[in-house]
Amino acid sequence: MTRKTKWRMIFGLGIFAIIGAACGGNETSFPETANQTIPIETAIPTIPPELVSGPLGKQLDDLILKENPLFSGSILVAQDGEILLSKGYNFSNWELKVPNLPQTKFRISSINKPITATLIMMLVERGIIELDSQMCNYLQDCPEHWGEISIRNLLNHTSGIPEYTTLLDANIDSRLPHSVDGLIELFKEEPLNFTPGESYQYSNSNFVLLGALIEGATGTFYNNFLQQALLGPLEMENSGMDDPRQILSERAAGYEILGNALVNAPYLDMTNAFATASMYSTVEDLLLWDQALYSNRLLNEDSLELMYTPNFGADGSGGEYGLGWQLDEIDGHRRVGHTGRINGFRTYLGRYIDDGFTIILLSNVETEEIMDIIEDMELIIFKQEPA
Repeated sequence: MTRKTKWRMIFGLGIFAIIGAACGGNETSFPETANQTIPIETAIPTIPPELVSGPLGKQLDDLILKENPLFSGSILVAQDGEILLSKGYNFSNWELKVPNLPQTKFRISSINKPITATLIMMLVERGIIELDSQMCNYLQDCPEHWGEISIRNLLNHTSGIPEYTTLLDANIDSRLPHSVDGLIELFKEEPLNFTPGESYQYSNSNFVLLGALIEGATGTFYNNFLQQALLGPLEMENSGMDDPRQILSERAAGYEILGNALVNAPYLDMTNAFATASMYSTVEDLLLWDQALYSNRLLNEDSLELMYTPNFGADGSGGEYGLGWQLDEIDGHRRVGHTGRINGFRTYLGRYIDDGFTIILLSNVETEEIMDIIEDMELIIFKQEPA
């Protein structure tokens, strides 16, 4: 595989095609998951120092400072849990000149997908759901044409369910809040693109349904189970479901590039992204989750290997996706992770699971160039000469 990997192509499919596509309906009231008490942060946070460790950390930092001086975001690189680089670059708010830090909270977009997949596999291990059971066992009002779709089909994008973000006008509908049921109504009557299991086609709709399935199986809201099962036990205190009404310290504003100008990204109500891309987090918190996976604190080794195994449709399509994870190799180094894109943000989590390296990059400027940065970082880490 060339160094210009498939991940670059999948990147724009993460979420969101919502930038030029839809995510809405006609509901205007806030959904149930948003009608909960919104905490107000009043304490002034203590900001620990940034970290650049050893010659490798210095090389990676120089790559940003000298070759990518306009990069805006935070980066963390670790090997076997030891942090080599943890640093923010440029501004979380360009208008107020607030600097990015390792503690800055970014919308993580489709990095949310492997988190949702982790929750699903935790339910599988607990015997609450079965991976190959029909998803309609856990969802109300399932249309007849979804009857043969399994949970596995949702996780590996072989369900045939069409992409919901392309169905309506994003400029109008994505600004409005939607309940989970409201999102599902957008696509539940749409015909399948293919027979379940026949082919592979990346679709954010699959992970909306997985979030609803978690709610049906646990009897609680998705964000509650996320907090109880994952964020709380791992002490990921700077992560959660994004709600723009919440007063959230260290929140990054999102930007995009229009011509040669940096502009504010279009507004998006995050209820439209739900379990596919609605979380915020920091590079430091995401490392806590990464390390919990390495230590089998959340899932056993069998579940992880199942998630990291390439999946294919019956027609041979696919192979670049497991169960909630994008998969490939970089010059012989196995890479498991996910890219993401949502209004004003580009994100990357790469786990080089045979080498113990982790790269986490969260940017608050929506630009294609972050994958060039990732490829250059991989060249430095694995000591390859540029092509």
